[in-house]
Amino acid sequence: MDDSRYGRPSRLPALLIGLPIAVLLALAGGFFTLASWGVFGYDESKSLSVVGPLMAGFGVALGWVCLRPRG
Repeated sequence: MDDSRYGRPSRLPALLIGLPIAVLLALAGGFFTLASWGVFGYDESKSLSVVGPLMAGFGVALGWVCLRPRG
């Protein structure tokens, strides 16, 4: 895209919408992972041990996409 003609795209929507979702996914994924290991209570869960790291990974990836420099 021609920056001199159209201007630079705004990063504000990515930061306002994407970053809180990324933080929420990373925190929820970390919580589910620790819960599956039995850190919170004594119930270990095989399904949460798969879902938790996936959620945390998607949260980190979304955060990286939102915060990376454009250009």
